[in-house]
Order: sequence, then structure tokens, then C-alpha cells
Amino acid sequence: MPRLDKAKLAPNGLNVRIQRLRVADEYLRVWRMAVEDADPRHTFVLIHGLGVSSYYFEPLAARLARNGVVYLLDLPGFDGVPHAGEPLGISGFARVVTQWIEAEGLKDPVLVGHSMGAQVVVEALATTPELASRAVLIGPPVNASERSPWRQVVRLAQSSVHESFGTRRAALAGYVRCGPQWLLRVLPELLRYRIEERVAAVTARTLVVRGSYDGVAPAAWTHELAEALPDGSHAEIEGASHAVVYEHFAETSALVLAHADGEALDGAHLDAEEPSAEPHGLAVGTEEEAAASEQALEEELASSVGDGEQAVS
Repeated sequence: MPRLDKAKLAPNGLNVRIQRLRVADEYLRVWRMAVEDADPRHTFVLIHGLGVSSYYFEPLAARLARNGVVYLLDLPGFDGVPHAGEPLGISGFARVVTQWIEAEGLKDPVLVGHSMGAQVVVEALATTPELASRAVLIGPPVNASERSPWRQVVRLAQSSVHESFGTRRAALAGYVRCGPQWLLRVLPELLRYRIEERVAAVTARTLVVRGSYDGVAPAAWTHELAEALPDGSHAEIEGASHAVVYEHFAETSALVLAHADGEALDGAHLDAEEPSAEPHGLAVGTEEEAAASEQALEEELASSVGDGEQAVS
């Protein structure tokens, strides 16, 4: 039986329910966000990266919930979620996510993975193609030419230079809650996973997104993945880093929603020289502010698609 951890009404009118569930021999924490009376035209499943948790996705989820039901997952071993003892590996995490989606009865959700979460999404779709027909991979690791742990630490540090103090603090808090032992035990699984080989088995229409300052997912690497996908496209958020889902949640939301709606986004560029806002949990502005922001981003997105300009480094 699921254990209900808490349920609340967030400051911006979201209904939020958080449960801890048993999936096979593992645990999963699931956040469900929805806006009453909103048109639930999509279902989104958001999967976090290494060391952090669903907290990183909260501002993005709050935006997406205006257009559907959003589920945020905390994987086994992260942010206090119990685990069976041994690291699952990417295939194990993907199996837990797949079993939960099937048990929940979700119909064709949009799968969104950030960093390690992008690996989990790819593995889930490569193993179970019928799980979803649309996916978004944000800052996917690991660049095949830089598969060492120290190289990845350097790239993450280079990326964090372009992040606000609040963003770095949020990431550090996630690492502390995860614990160094679990983080270091899962890291080799992340480095070992050959996402560039597995994407060929993903039939879902997939958008690869990166921030222009993301050293973990450089442009040449993300373009390579997008081209290797049977139905892949590529978009970039100018001025964003690896923490793009947190610090630039408005731009990320615009891309995810446009992709979910079936828009052609290959080559899209959004400018985000400054953070969308300093995220404060679920309080991400009023309905009017969000609507104005979304309208501006839609206009910018429409003007950027198809201009043929792509930066490859």
C-alpha cells in the first residue's frame, strides 16, 4: 500500500500530493501536481539527475501543471528514499520507472529526464518502446570522449560558474541529502552507461535540450545524440548551464510543452541571459505573470525555429 507523505495546496493554486510507493523490491517517491479545472491535455513524468531530487524540478513542474498532470519521481536512494542496498544501475532505475508507469496506468506520458534522468528515460524507452511516444532529454551525459569521473567533476564545476548562488546551494543540499556514499556508488553506473548506443532503439519522438554553458553536455555531443535518435531534434537555451531545468524553468517549460504539442523544434534557440527567476519551491509567480512569460517565450520560440543557425563546439 502507498504511504501518503503529505498533500497540500501550493501558493500558486497547485494541488500537490506526495506518496512513497513500493515498486518490486525498491521504493519510489512520487509527487503529483495538478491545477483544478485546468485542461489536462498532457501527462508529464519528470526524472531527476545524480545526487539531486525532484526539488530541482519543482518550478518547471509548476509551469507544466498548467497544461496537464505532472509526476515528479525521486529514485531509490535519493533524497532519503530507501533503497535495497546495491545501486540499481541505469537499467535498474529504468525498470522501476517503467513498472510504476504501467502500474499507475499512465497513457502515453511525456517523459522528461535531466542529466542522469535522461539516461533513465532512454533506457526505459529502449527497453519498452510502447511506454511513451514523446520524450525530452535535458543535458544528457556522458560525453563519450570524457567518461572519467574527474573530467565530469571539472565540467560540472565549469558549468556551475554560470549559475546563481541559490542554484548552487540547491544542488549542494541535494548532494548532502543523497549522501556521498550513495552518490559515489551510483556515479560509476552513470559513467558506464553508453547512451550513444542505446538511443538508436528509442522510437519515441525525442527532443535533446542543452544550456549553452553546459560543460557536461557540450553542443557537439548533444547534436550527436539528436542525430543518432531515429526521430530526434535539438534545441538550445542561450545563457543557461547544466542546471537549466531549475534556473531557467520558464524557457525549459516552453520547449517541453511545444514538443509535447507536436511542434517542430529542431534548431530552436531561446535566449536566457539571466535566470527566469530565483525559484522558491512551488511559488513561481502569479497566473498573470506566468501567462505573460509564456506568451513572450512562444513568440521567441516561433521566430527561432527553422533559422538554420546551430552552434557546435
